[in-house]
Order: sequence, then C-alpha cells, then structure tokens
Amino acid sequence: MRPALDIRAHLDTRGAAILMAISLLLIVAFAALGGLVQPAIVPDRTSDVEISVLVLTLPLSLIIPIITVMMIAGEWSDGSIQNTFLQRPGRGGVMASKVVATIVVIAVLVLLSIALAAAATWIGGDLIGDGARFDSLEGVFTTQLAGLAAVLLFSLAMGLALQSTVLGLLAAIGFPFVIATASGVAVLTGSDLVTDVVRALDLQTAAAALAGGEAGAFELIPLVLLVILPAAYGAWRWNHREVG
Repeated sequence: MRPALDIRAHLDTRGAAILMAISLLLIVAFAALGGLVQPAIVPDRTSDVEISVLVLTLPLSLIIPIITVMMIAGEWSDGSIQNTFLQRPGRGGVMASKVVATIVVIAVLVLLSIALAAAATWIGGDLIGDGARFDSLEGVFTTQLAGLAAVLLFSLAMGLALQSTVLGLLAAIGFPFVIATASGVAVLTGSDLVTDVVRALDLQTAAAALAGGEAGAFELIPLVLLVILPAAYGAWRWNHREVG
C-alpha cells in the first residue's frame, strides 16, 4: 500500500486543488458563521461549540462525498486506473491504499473543521458575546462526528461499488436526501411499515445510536445494507473488472 502516493496524485491535479480550496473556504466561512453569529441570535448571548460544529456539518456533508468518490472512483472514470495497475501490481493493494488515503484526507479536514469551530466559538462567545460553552463537546463526538463518519462510510461504499465519479456522487449525495425526505413522509403517514423501511436505510440515525450506545440489532441493518454489502461487492468488482 502507498497511501501517500495516492494523496499526492489526487491533490496534484488542478481540479482537486480547486475543490480543496473551495472546501477550505466553505469550512472557514461556516465556522465563522456558526461561532461568531451565535451571540447575536441566542438569547443568553453565548456561543455553543456543538451548534458551531452542527453548522459545519452542512458543507461537510457535501465535501466528504465529493472528495471520497473522486479519490476512490476518479481513475476508473478517466481511464487512468490502467496505468496505475501497470505501475503498481496488485489490485487489492491499490484499492486498500486509496481507501486509507481517502480516510486520512477526510480525517484531516474534519479535525481542522472542529478546531476552527472551537476557535470561532471561543472568539464569538468570550470576545463578542457573554461566554463560550464547551460542555457540550461530548455531543459533538456522539452525534455530529458519528453522522460524518456515516457519510464517509457510505461514500466509500458507493465509490467502490459503482466505480464511477458521476454515479458515485449521485448515490452518495442523492440517497441520504431521499431517505431524509422519506423520514418526513413516514412521520406524516404514521405507517409502521414505512417507518421500519426508512429506519433500515437510515445510516446516519443508526450511526448516532451506535455512537451513543443506544443501538439495538435493528441499527446494524443500515450498516450491512448500505456499507458492508456494497463495499464487499465493490472489492470483488475492483479485482475482477476488465480495464480498457
């Protein structure tokens, strides 16, 4: 495995450089929006780090799938994967290397986002408002980070299974939106069947339950259906798909 090589290969392209620059600008902007604006709209004029991170999950929910699918499936879409396989024998090693490289890049972005959210919370609360709250930091790890981890895992699975940038992005971004809409429909209809179907496909809710230690066996169904099975199929297809 050579994840460092995959990171450099991805970041050296012009498209990736533009994407990373836009992503960093969005992260900084939303961190400032979450931490600095809170004292002006919250009655007690404080800034809460959990709310700051929650605001940051909005751009990250788009940034993570885009970067993940591009790093995993980009070379399949543009045909350069053939050169990669010629230079680096062992398809399984190439796949594992790309997965590790993707996780490293996303982890750095998420950690940077949390650091910026904490800094903006402190500036907004202590310097602009009447105080900063960090006692809700546990909720960040059990709720917000769990949701972002679910986004990453699902995006990895879609990139591996579909091996197409366009199809992978459509699935990774579109499917959670469909499930969120279906959740509202399930509440309106009050149907137990519809509710159970949505629960079986709602990976983010299941991830939050798992992180909070409140999950049962049912919460494992989305993990199996949306991550494990597609990733297993993607690994098989990666090793057997014809190139060219």
